[in-house]
Amino acid sequence: MWGLVAGTVSYPLFAWYSRRYFDEQGLEHGFTRMMLVFLVATLLSSALGYGVSWVTSTPRSRSSQAQLQKAGTAVLDDELKCVRNPSGAACQSSVQQAEATERKLLSGFRGGRQN
Repeated sequence: MWGLVAGTVSYPLFAWYSRRYFDEQGLEHGFTRMMLVFLVATLLSSALGYGVSWVTSTPRSRSSQAQLQKAGTAVLDDELKCVRNPSGAACQSSVQQAEATERKLLSGFRGGRQN
């Protein structure tokens, strides 16, 4: 939460300082400069927000976040394997589960329309 606050509050400050810096460097006003200011302010405020979040979080929550990230990566890896080999056993199981869920949802929807 504090990281979000720090990143949001720091964005206008980083944008203002980057505009001043580009003025000192002689960069002309225009779309390119505006995008450069936006990118610099976004990157710096995001980095500050991440740093504040990391400092204010407990080691236990960092551990659970790492576990969630690993689980998410594993799910994406499984999906990538299914894209490469859709006839695999794990993919067939996922397809069957998806079809069962779809049938269940559609049967409930059709039942609701008949009433």
